[in-house]
Amino acid sequence: MTIEESYELFESESNQLQNIIDKVENKSEKTIPDIIEVYYQIMKVSSLTQVLKQNFSVTSEHKHEELLNLIFKVQKQISEKFNASMHPMLLSHITTLIQNHTNNLKLLARNSDHKSKETIESEANLYKELRELMSTKEFIEQYQNGLTDD
Repeated sequence: MTIEESYELFESESNQLQNIIDKVENKSEKTIPDIIEVYYQIMKVSSLTQVLKQNFSVTSEHKHEELLNLIFKVQKQISEKFNASMHPMLLSHITTLIQNHTNNLKLLARNSDHKSKETIESEANLYKELRELMSTKEFIEQYQNGLTDD
């Protein structure tokens, strides 16, 4: 891959990341697919960053410098905008959702006398959503562990 192709790829993925972050930030209701999408794009750009820095940090050609400057700019944005504020907010949001679902399921369990079919289906749906939330939280915590390993 040429330096020009690398630059275009990185710029495209970085712009996509910025769009996803903006979309999630501006949504009042943050869904699991939105949250997962932002983390995958962060990981994609971070991985691409590592590869490109290894491949192009050795020379000092002008186009290489442009790419490295863009990489450092994007890394700074990820660190300052995502890692420092959005990531903790998303983790807190997921934790709150898990607690709300758990509390709702506890309430349903107390009222377990003569459950209707609808109540059973609703409870099953809550358990399914709780599993999805817990999996998402684990995914976010793995990202957090990666931050502390750096």
